[in-house]
Amino acid sequence: MINNKEFLDLILEIGLLKKIQRTGWVLKGVKDVESVAEHTWRVAIFALLFAKDLRLDELKTVKMALVHDLGEVSIGDIKWERGARVIASQEAKHQDEAVAVRKMFADNPSFQEYLDLWQEFNRQKTKEAKAVKEFDKLEMIVQALEYQNEGYPKELFDEFWENGEKYLKNGQLKEVFAFLKSKRETS
Repeated sequence: MINNKEFLDLILEIGLLKKIQRTGWVLKGVKDVESVAEHTWRVAIFALLFAKDLRLDELKTVKMALVHDLGEVSIGDIKWERGARVIASQEAKHQDEAVAVRKMFADNPSFQEYLDLWQEFNRQKTKEAKAVKEFDKLEMIVQALEYQNEGYPKELFDEFWENGEKYLKNGQLKEVFAFLKSKRETS
């Protein structure tokens, strides 16, 4: 059972994600950049909308989507890829995030489930973890399309489309990507 102090401490810490801007968009000079929390919210909506059709454990997938970026509370949104290329150590990023997430959930053993889901996402071994990774990338693509529709040149976001395509394996989600790509060309 969570006590009031634990609740307040945890929710204030997690709330910091509302202030952390997504680094990739900042580096491209986008104004009014989405926060990590905004990104996470839409990834969770993707999980909610697609989990049943993809024959995933719906509740587990939504929970995983909600916790997948919690490590960024402490280390920020570190860019470790540029398009299809790896430019930094994903392993080092995950190690730093793991310290943060373990600390975040250390005060209450009932939080072990969330730590386990976060670790499962990062291991990328289960169908739910792989799907959340694809939702994460699809959300990035939708955000790139939104920024393009706001007037930014589509070429500015080529690396995000390239990166998203690299991760999309599921047939249904690849169809969504193809649809979004067609919208990109006509915007």
